[in-house]
Amino acid sequence: MTRPAITVVIPTYNWSAALRCAIRSVLLQTEQNFEILVVGDGCTDDSADVVASFGDARIRWHNLDRNYGSQWAANNYAIEHAASDWIAYLGHDDIWYPTHLEAILRAAKEHDAEVITSVMALYGPPDSGIRGIAGLFSSGSYSASDFVPPSAFAHKTSIYGDGIKWQDPASVTVPMDALFMSRAAMAAKRFASTRELTSFKFNAAWRRDSYKIKSTDEQQRLLERIQSDADFRSRELIDIMDAVVKGKFLKIEMPAQGVEPGSAVRLSRKNKGADSRFSASEMQRVTGKTRFDLTRQDMPFEWYHVERHPRYKTFRWSGPSRRSTIDLPVYFETDLLISIIAVNSLAPPETIRVLLRDQPLPHRIRKKLLGGFVIEAEARVADVPPSDRDFGITLEVDATRRPRDTGMGDDNRWLGVAVARIELEPLK
Repeated sequence: MTRPAITVVIPTYNWSAALRCAIRSVLLQTEQNFEILVVGDGCTDDSADVVASFGDARIRWHNLDRNYGSQWAANNYAIEHAASDWIAYLGHDDIWYPTHLEAILRAAKEHDAEVITSVMALYGPPDSGIRGIAGLFSSGSYSASDFVPPSAFAHKTSIYGDGIKWQDPASVTVPMDALFMSRAAMAAKRFASTRELTSFKFNAAWRRDSYKIKSTDEQQRLLERIQSDADFRSRELIDIMDAVVKGKFLKIEMPAQGVEPGSAVRLSRKNKGADSRFSASEMQRVTGKTRFDLTRQDMPFEWYHVERHPRYKTFRWSGPSRRSTIDLPVYFETDLLISIIAVNSLAPPETIRVLLRDQPLPHRIRKKLLGGFVIEAEARVADVPPSDRDFGITLEVDATRRPRDTGMGDDNRWLGVAVARIELEPLK
């Protein structure tokens, strides 16, 4: 058999529908001299069957002996069993444009490089309009402050070694993907960029409970557009420029360093729904009126930082996404009256929807004498389908708005509802 020009590494865990989309995007490549190593992180679903269904000898499957909790062990295994001189990574929920591998190998040859990055578009949560770019560098080359997610990163197999390995995230003080990329890029004698937009990332940690919901609507739509729209990338670049103009553009940089070992991956797993957001000792039953503030809400793009209020003490604005959820350490085993105390709102209060695990709840708006309002909703156990998702009350607005666009000052944030606290009590 012809030796592959490049090895595609796809680490995966129990999301076979997304894996199918990722593999399809590899099979669409203009460069067809590749092998694909799909490595399961102790998968227990039908991922092996999905790999086999393609009937392509270039795709190899291996399932690790247990779940290691992130892609580090799967990536190391794949590199150590690769048959080519080059490694390219693809997240199982990300998508490549058909010229991705061709561009990597061309840049490697033109620049005699050991590490290659492509340009990546990152998508915020659905309907948020948020966009990010990685793989373009202000200095012209990779620096200590830069970060490129794995799906836009490739390197020579030969640079892998004791100093450049994927580390167990529980043992390092920076995210393990950022650490690997940084070490590889800084150690490489020759670095190059394709300067071509060929990688598209749907960050699972930006999508609440993505590992429980397991929707692939975004990936499937993107694949369909790639195959049917000759101007696809031009339209994507316009969307990115639109995000810049609207103040919804993200600058992708090296994450903060010096954090507690393992904290980054633990937070990511909670955001994705792979782990519960609360420990067993934090969980409580609602037997009387119980009050919560919003200081512990940390899901990306759902809530802004805590602010002070002379009467309500603290509050947080929802946004920039249209949906913002208040996660609570509560067992949902009795019917509840939910009171959401709102300080302000840029969305008309009558347009606000209240949901529990995506199930709309009946609610009413009660005005307060000194400004603000209360949203009172009823959550009945019999009306909400059973779920393994955490208890969270979602507020959905028709659209987020900027105060500067409505003559309310120069605040440039996209805001929804300003919430001070939430109160729960058993329904009588």
